[in-house]
Amino acid sequence: MKVASLALGLVIIAGGCGRQQAGGIPDLAGVWIPDPQGAEAWPAELPLTPAAREAMARFDPAEHDPTTFCMPLGTPRNMLQTEYPIEIAQTPQRVVIVVQPNLANAEVRRIHLDNPLPDEPDPSWFGTSRGRWEGATLVVEAIGLRPDAPITGQGLTHSAQLRVVERFSVTRDDQGQRVLVDEIELHDPQAYEAPLKTRRRFVWAPHLTPGEPSCVELQWIDKLWRDRLREHAEAARSGRSR
Repeated sequence: MKVASLALGLVIIAGGCGRQQAGGIPDLAGVWIPDPQGAEAWPAELPLTPAAREAMARFDPAEHDPTTFCMPLGTPRNMLQTEYPIEIAQTPQRVVIVVQPNLANAEVRRIHLDNPLPDEPDPSWFGTSRGRWEGATLVVEAIGLRPDAPITGQGLTHSAQLRVVERFSVTRDDQGQRVLVDEIELHDPQAYEAPLKTRRRFVWAPHLTPGEPSCVELQWIDKLWRDRLREHAEAARSGRSR
């Protein structure tokens, strides 16, 4: 009986949430698929500032959502989504998360573990992320996120001050499957009167191979040109009316 219990314990350590790298750090590497049932909903009443509430009310997905034009989801939306798998590569110096929404452009987050956040990073779709291990939890902070990349498809907005804090941990579900839990906090005093908090879960899928990207940016480029042409036309009409 003791032998059987010991064998079972070894199986759990080798194949489940006990997968570890050197130093007892959890092994996050591999492909994970979202668990929509495990996604935590936003509060019914979001604590938005008046400016953020007004911006969200004006949001038109057909005009203002970059994903409509084949552009990235961006961070943190690529971690809040509940449709597309993520793939993680892990070394002692960094963790790389690849998200591929609907065979569109692959989105790559590079989380460095060996240097601090810069004071003023250049804004980008995925921001600048730094991580540290707190026991078995990977704590990640991201800043430098483009304010024109909405956080949700409903237009939840943010400013250039957005700071995203995530806490990644590995557990098991009721069926014994490995589950990656991402606890997400959004800090932005210009957009939120209090930090927004939610949680996403991803189930380990070791046999899944994500496809290759097929989307291009031509639709987005066309939109930018249409916007510029419209602005020039309006300026010309305004000039003639004086």
